[in-house]
Amino acid sequence: MRPFVVGLDAVAWAPSAVTIGTFDGVHLGHQELVRRTVERAREEGLRALAVTFEPPPQLVLRPETFPGRLCTPAARDAALLAAGAAGVVVVPFTRETAALSPEAFVGRLVERAGLRLLVVGEDFALGRGRSGDVARLREIGAREGMAFAVEAIERIDLGPEPLSSTAIRDAVRAGDVAKARRLLGRPFRVSGEVIHGKKLGRTIGFPTANVVPPVDLVPLADGIYASWAWLPGDTAPRPAITYVGNRPTVNPGPRLVETHLLDFDGDLYGQELTVDLLERLRPDAEFPSLEALIAQMKVDEAGAREILAREANLAAVG
Repeated sequence: MRPFVVGLDAVAWAPSAVTIGTFDGVHLGHQELVRRTVERAREEGLRALAVTFEPPPQLVLRPETFPGRLCTPAARDAALLAAGAAGVVVVPFTRETAALSPEAFVGRLVERAGLRLLVVGEDFALGRGRSGDVARLREIGAREGMAFAVEAIERIDLGPEPLSSTAIRDAVRAGDVAKARRLLGRPFRVSGEVIHGKKLGRTIGFPTANVVPPVDLVPLADGIYASWAWLPGDTAPRPAITYVGNRPTVNPGPRLVETHLLDFDGDLYGQELTVDLLERLRPDAEFPSLEALIAQMKVDEAGAREILAREANLAAVG
């Protein structure tokens, strides 16, 4: 069966193994949860589904505390499918959804998705007031008309580093994209349409492709980053250096993600640019003159080239 992304009401009846979560970032722990669901589905002759929510529950219930996404909904769904799920079921999340009892919510999964096996983390809970913990879900699954089993897997950490979306957000906000990459299993990514800027960069030898940071993405720390850039149709990344900030030395203004593609000459306006941030070279800074800024940018470029050459060598060996 081909992978699909649908709402719960559109799921065709089929016996399924299901894992449920917000899956923000689809980090290594989420990937392992999907992998385990796929493995158990194969053993039991079931279809493996990942059930998620849109918008994220916190954005609906406590919008003032919402810390931002680690990836877009489309990237989340693609990552879940890449992890092995046969399909992604996106449940519209509203206050009415939050008010559902655990019985009502999983009852819809039984009815619509043919739920036979639920695979979740050991601290998982759903339903009104998070009352549907693993123990209660097992009790519900044993009731007449439900007939599904529940398997809980232990939390996965990477040695001393806690593996969670919260830890990754903290790393991104601190500019530690190298740590975020370790926990995500891939680089933190920013995408957007290239817009027109003041065009100062091209006059000083560093033309940039400017993208407005997605409004609901977790805010990335200002500074200079070694990065890979992707343009539509690319099959391999392009070496780049990316600046995040509001340009305190020249042209102060709205905060942008500005990427200089190394050894590239071309018009990118209106194209979709995707940037994978690998390592932060330094925080943002204000310089006493344009000449001092240019001198530092040359140092930054040399540092970025060194990191990117190392990354390319590792990729070739791998």
